[in-house]
Amino acid sequence: MFKKATFALLLSAGLLANAFAADESERPRTYSTERPIETTTVGLPLPRVAPGSMTISPCEQSCPPVTLEITTASQFFVGTKPVSFTDLRTLALSSSANAVVFYDLKTKAVTRIVVTP
Repeated sequence: MFKKATFALLLSAGLLANAFAADESERPRTYSTERPIETTTVGLPLPRVAPGSMTISPCEQSCPPVTLEITTASQFFVGTKPVSFTDLRTLALSSSANAVVFYDLKTKAVTRIVVTP
């Protein structure tokens, strides 16, 4: 995980590179390999154990659900504090908090789950 200062420095460098490009066609494009799904812990269908899979809808309307794999490389956070899968699951079962599930677009593997208490 990047520290905030490192992330801010990298972001600033990228923005400056874009600003000084001669024309639109020379500007580098930024692509993300991750996609976030915003939900609450109430709507978070966590498996009993990790690794495991979960099926979740990326939006509230008519989006088709996606099945995501929680792997041993998946990371879990409450705020900015890293927690175990067991601790995250316990929190999810006992409260209603905002959660964001980040997953890799190609592999459908969960990269991280962040819960904001």
